[in-house]
Amino acid sequence: MLIAPKVSVRTSLTTAILLTVMLSWIISSGVANYFNYVSLRAFRQEMMRRPDANLRPIPEPRFGVIEFLTGRPPLMREAREPGPPPPSGPGPQPGRNPMDGPGGQSPRPSPASLELRSLLLRMGVALGLAALAGSWLGRRFTKPLTQLAKGADAFQAGNFDYRIPAKGNNEFAAVAIAMNEMGRQVSEQISRLENDAHRRRQFLADVAHELRSPVTTMETMAGALKDGLAEDPQRRDFAVSALVDTSQRLRRLVQDLMELARFDLAQLPLNLAEVDLRELVSMAIQSHEVEAAAAGVVLHPLDFTQPVMAVADPDRIVQVLNNILENAISYAGEGAEVNVTLEDGDQALISIADTGKGISAEEVPFLTDPFYRADSARSPNDSHSGLGLSIANKLVEAHGGKLTISAREGVGTVVTIIIPKSSGR
Repeated sequence: MLIAPKVSVRTSLTTAILLTVMLSWIISSGVANYFNYVSLRAFRQEMMRRPDANLRPIPEPRFGVIEFLTGRPPLMREAREPGPPPPSGPGPQPGRNPMDGPGGQSPRPSPASLELRSLLLRMGVALGLAALAGSWLGRRFTKPLTQLAKGADAFQAGNFDYRIPAKGNNEFAAVAIAMNEMGRQVSEQISRLENDAHRRRQFLADVAHELRSPVTTMETMAGALKDGLAEDPQRRDFAVSALVDTSQRLRRLVQDLMELARFDLAQLPLNLAEVDLRELVSMAIQSHEVEAAAAGVVLHPLDFTQPVMAVADPDRIVQVLNNILENAISYAGEGAEVNVTLEDGDQALISIADTGKGISAEEVPFLTDPFYRADSARSPNDSHSGLGLSIANKLVEAHGGKLTISAREGVGTVVTIIIPKSSGR
């Protein structure tokens, strides 16, 4: 964002030039007048030392602040005015220097010589001051341009972390601030692109890994059936059952991958309607009672009787609950308990807590990443795709809500879902 400067470069430069001209004129005039004053004073002192009674009285030249700034010494002003006729008396003798002996009078410095010397002094002082001022102005206005050029070269070389010094409130500082902000945004964008590329490569590697196992199983069982290695009815039934189970797992994995792809393309529609979350939670719990009993997990019914109305897609909310409940039942371990609670307020809050093995704190931030499994959940017989929590997290975010996970090893895991009561999209 470009910040409007308080003092523009044009104003600063114009002011500096005007001040330079004024100071050059004042100082050069004062210096020239001072040298004239010294010259006239020396002339007067010389003439006062001569024992010549016919000398005209010469006034004492004065030189003060007024004379320094604007005027000339009085003697110089008088030199330009016609004086009274010289007193009668014997003039200078032929063959004698007018400056020697009685009748001789040293002439005053002529006005033309004083004016010429004053002009030369003024020009010299003015040129010297102009050179100093030009050097100072050049450094003052060249330095920020040099810094901007260095910043542009750094950005061109790909160093977007370079920061240009921004001092003052002029256009140079505004451009430096804007270029620094541009560099920061580009650097952040590059980091995001690099992270996205890394996640994409990791995602493809995970997909290949997840597909390898079911494809290998299906290939092995199909080859056994084809080659007649499973002629025994029991072996044949086992091979067929393995093919069916593996194909179902593969189908579920493909469906989950398609869900994630639709999320990334922002093509996942939500059929929003006003629903009672209490009914959806109760329905999800009931649908997993048999699965929980088979795993030796105690799944408690919902202890909440008041309706909790919210604007949401009921099918997607049930999908979120199913994914989380399946994970809780599968990984909590035999003898664990799963308890679901519902709270009503400005936002609806659903908590699914288990008393299972728990997860280390270091692994919690990665649980919603695709294909991530905690070490305690890794098993060669695991039929989950590793995408359930990732899909659940994206579905909750699509509703404008938030999914959080807290866990402690040996204590259990709590998944909390926050859903706005009105549409969060």
